[in-house]
Amino acid sequence: MCGIAGIAGRPDTALIHAMTDALAHRGPDGEGHHVDGDIALGHRRLAILDRAGGAQPMAYGGGRYWMTYNGEVYNFQALRAELEAHGHAFTTRSDTEVVLAAYAHWGEACLGKLRGMFAFALWDSVEKRLFLARDPVGVKPLYYAETKEAFYFASEMKALLKCPGVNRELDLESLDDYLTYLYTVPPRTFYQGIRQLPPGHCASWRHGRLTVRRYWNPSCLGPQRADDETALLEALDAQLRDIMALYRVADVPLGAFLSGGLDSAAIVYYMTQQGETPLTFTVGFGEEGKRYDESREARELAACLQTRHHELQVTSRVAELLPKLTAHFDEPFGNPTALLTWMICEQVREQVTVVLSGDGGDEAFGGYPRYRGVSWAERYRNVPEVLRRGLIHPLVRRLPESVSGFHGLRRLREFDAGALLDPVDMYAHWIGYYTAAERQHLYCGDLATTLSGRDPHEYIRDLARACDAPDPVSRAMYVDCMSFLPNNVLQYGDRMSMAHSLEVRVPLADPHLLEYMLAVPGTLKLRSGKSKYLLRRLLSGHLPPEVCNRRKTGFNPPMGVWLNGPLREIVEDYLSPERLRREGFFNPEAVAHMREAHRTGRRDYTWHLWALIMFQQWRQDI
Repeated sequence: MCGIAGIAGRPDTALIHAMTDALAHRGPDGEGHHVDGDIALGHRRLAILDRAGGAQPMAYGGGRYWMTYNGEVYNFQALRAELEAHGHAFTTRSDTEVVLAAYAHWGEACLGKLRGMFAFALWDSVEKRLFLARDPVGVKPLYYAETKEAFYFASEMKALLKCPGVNRELDLESLDDYLTYLYTVPPRTFYQGIRQLPPGHCASWRHGRLTVRRYWNPSCLGPQRADDETALLEALDAQLRDIMALYRVADVPLGAFLSGGLDSAAIVYYMTQQGETPLTFTVGFGEEGKRYDESREARELAACLQTRHHELQVTSRVAELLPKLTAHFDEPFGNPTALLTWMICEQVREQVTVVLSGDGGDEAFGGYPRYRGVSWAERYRNVPEVLRRGLIHPLVRRLPESVSGFHGLRRLREFDAGALLDPVDMYAHWIGYYTAAERQHLYCGDLATTLSGRDPHEYIRDLARACDAPDPVSRAMYVDCMSFLPNNVLQYGDRMSMAHSLEVRVPLADPHLLEYMLAVPGTLKLRSGKSKYLLRRLLSGHLPPEVCNRRKTGFNPPMGVWLNGPLREIVEDYLSPERLRREGFFNPEAVAHMREAHRTGRRDYTWHLWALIMFQQWRQDI
């Protein structure tokens, strides 16, 4: 993994060095620069493959092509052999040179050949054309800024904030999106002058003009039949074996995260099937987070799979981490799982350079509780309206909610509130946090006026309209693969791991696997109310029954408990009425209502309050 940066149209040697210096944490093993004519390329390297010969920026084709590249293309050896058969010669063992040769041979169509995670910029010195690309699922980030003088790009926004002329004013629509989803929606960022290249997109810059297009959009239609379960299981098993063989390629030590859940268990199981004795890591929270703690289950699973297991402990030392989190995201990010990822990556990096994660398994196999909700909603609509509105709805609204980690009552309230909507609007409602009414009550004066009538759920509707899924569960999984997975899960995985120069690989977010599973009938994703049906069937007999049958816990910190306990001072400081009035964004009365409801257990406002705290920290730091 690496950090990349560049300038087109106004190369500046001092500036490109400053940009790559800002990305030093992404690549502590070396740096390189190429400045010539219309282009300046910069690179910070974390050496994983061909540690001696993979330095960048790298040239190819007699110096016609230059590239700065962040990522791993796992099938580079097969591509290299194919390109050699076409007459291409190589001087290194790196995947970087293979990507260069692939572009030289196939042009933009090379993106369909690359299997891995990547973000790269490639300069064609003959055509004076800069080509940018980001991997299909969005594991690796890429940002850019256009000014009158130049075009800038980088792995993280902090490098672009070094550049002159970049508009740093707050993008209010991104704030609206953030409070809805806890992340910003591509291509927007919190800065008006900075955009992010969306996952599965590429872009070309030539003579001051930028064009962006999508190159990957999976279909939910395929030949898989629900009545041929044996064939589906055999094909899935072959896919996972192939994926694990690819994702284990490295010239440095490699480990795996292991919880008590099915996704990480599947990864470690397939590692052991290929002759490896994995180094595994799990995290515990102690007594205050016992509802989230899976360390005992992970310990038992590690013993069953005979791994070299390590248990790590995290605590509520959030106050010291807040500035570090916002510094690495460069904008507010509201999922508190980022805290856990920071702390576990910090400790794992002491032993390995590359680690495999189970991220993507819920989207691939149907693990989120909301997928069951989609299925149940079809039946709930058959309940007479007089019963729903006259009895169930008032009862659910009066139920108190736990802040200690039991989310059942909160989910019941959200289900009841959304189940009568159109299926797409229902799903958008479920995956959001602040509702439209809550945001309007939260915003102060000009902010409320500016954002009045705006609907951030249109983002989800657009994705749903682009989906060809024949059933609502598959449609929901498609939307998550194109939004929640890259913008939330994979984003915090990248930022928090690269903060510690640790490479995290996500085999279950492999695009080939996602394409295969999206085309599997919904009845084999959920069955009899049980999630991940196909994966459970596949691993039954290979893993202990309690693993295959265990309900999803989720990788979350006990933030609701922390906000009422060890983090209460942070809440009182960052969300005090005096501070909110002084800054003028949020209504102090609305925030005070949420704080009190959360403190007394009437309503779980964990996500709402944490999102505001992260925004406040970011505003303080900029």
